[in-house]
Amino acid sequence: MKGWLTIGQFAKLVSLSERTIRVYEESGLIKAHTRGENEYRYFTSGQIQTIDRIKQFKAFGFSLAEIRSLLEIDETLDRAKLCALLEKQLVTIEQECSDLAAAKIKLKQVITSLKQNKPGLSPEDRRFVMNRFEKTSVMVGGVSNLELTANLIKQHFEKSGKSVPVIEWDGSADIPVAKPFILIVPEKVLIEQRGPNSKLSSFTPDVVVIKELSKSSDELHQAYLQVYGGVGPHMSTILNADDRAVIEFAGNETVRKGKTYYFSKNSGLEEQIGRIGGVVSDGEKVSIFGFNQTKTPTEINLNRILGHDEEMAYLASLAAVMDFGLKREALAHS
Repeated sequence: MKGWLTIGQFAKLVSLSERTIRVYEESGLIKAHTRGENEYRYFTSGQIQTIDRIKQFKAFGFSLAEIRSLLEIDETLDRAKLCALLEKQLVTIEQECSDLAAAKIKLKQVITSLKQNKPGLSPEDRRFVMNRFEKTSVMVGGVSNLELTANLIKQHFEKSGKSVPVIEWDGSADIPVAKPFILIVPEKVLIEQRGPNSKLSSFTPDVVVIKELSKSSDELHQAYLQVYGGVGPHMSTILNADDRAVIEFAGNETVRKGKTYYFSKNSGLEEQIGRIGGVVSDGEKVSIFGFNQTKTPTEINLNRILGHDEEMAYLASLAAVMDFGLKREALAHS
């Protein structure tokens, strides 16, 4: 096997990790010539050019699936397929430009306010600044699929290069002080923690996600309101518009002191949610109204049919990160 390279040698030569080479191989982007009797992968120096092309495509923001198509185009010269991929990329870039333009305007407003030595930033401006520095906390509450929802929120952050831990809270440990983090608080724990000495009394989350309520009652509402001690325009509540008990909670005067975003699988609510802000799905396409404070809706096509519970968790996760300045590609469902 003279002139052949083990995966370790090849990875070192192209300045990538062995794990990355394995991912590329599993995705069909590159193929080892043989595994040999020792089951090792072997590559040749001629495949360095393929790795260089993969790196170039990744730098332009193409996904691994798209890169696989582009590598095929390199050999088949399929111009129509290349144009379709480039047009899709153009749409993504235009959306990113729109998002950046909105962020630029907001940043200029905050900078102007600071230079004018005003007494203090508005709650909206403080939230915007803290989100730019990733100092945010999210609470996921309710009665179903809380872990799935929290992990989807975590994935959105990770796709933007931000690390946010998920903590399942059972009421016994202290709630973290240092942000950022995602805290899962089941409804049962909220009820158990009611009282003047509750550890929740000092918890001031930036975002509260409420998937579903077991029922609608004053007692249950008070359990949830424990985390609203510092409510204001800086705080957002993400509400399930398809759950009647949640909608009744949304009418609470304390909740309404903050922002409210809704998520729904009922496309008939699109006009109303479009005015308020939130996320609507018709099963094939998701429309996000108010993402990164943009006026035009952000649309995402679902790459596969999702079950009801998974889709509702995904919609809730999108609404939860609307104000965090994430990139559009961080929102796609894996």
